[in-house]
Amino acid sequence: MDTKMILGLGTGVLFGFALHRAGFSRCGIVMRGLALREFTMLKVMLTAIAVGMVGAAVLATFFPDYAHLKVKPLYVGGIIVGGLIFGVGMSIAGYCPGTALVGLGGGIRDGALAVMGAMLGSFAFILAYPTLEPVLIKPMDFGKVTLHEVLGLPHLMVALVMASLLMGLVFWLNRLDAQRGT
Repeated sequence: MDTKMILGLGTGVLFGFALHRAGFSRCGIVMRGLALREFTMLKVMLTAIAVGMVGAAVLATFFPDYAHLKVKPLYVGGIIVGGLIFGVGMSIAGYCPGTALVGLGGGIRDGALAVMGAMLGSFAFILAYPTLEPVLIKPMDFGKVTLHEVLGLPHLMVALVMASLLMGLVFWLNRLDAQRGT
């Protein structure tokens, strides 16, 4: 096993442990978030996106030999339909993919069922892809675009602005949670 795999495994285990200790192995936290009663899960996700975005931009800007960003094509139709299916599955299961794995690792039956459902859904998508590609993928394929390329601005600058906006949203959600007493 190479160093990258060991580092990835170690980081994943530590992150999973932290999520488990924070209570993310139970579906209630996701369900309260989807019902807009508590924003803990959303705040964690937004913070992770902001940190990851800035981290990736720093690596790409200052260490381009070590940063291999893999930009995925922008398939608008596929993203909309896939997002709807993903959201419905998440609301039925009460887990997002990360928390489902944390639940599975914590021995929680619902987490194991959510992981199995995700795997079955992925398999179904693989089987349906040839039929879906001409309808959902090809018509609105914008290729591999990034926000900083579209805006014509440096990657790090765009990442810092977007991260600032996301963190502003996190602070606003904190205030809402505090007002509600959650």
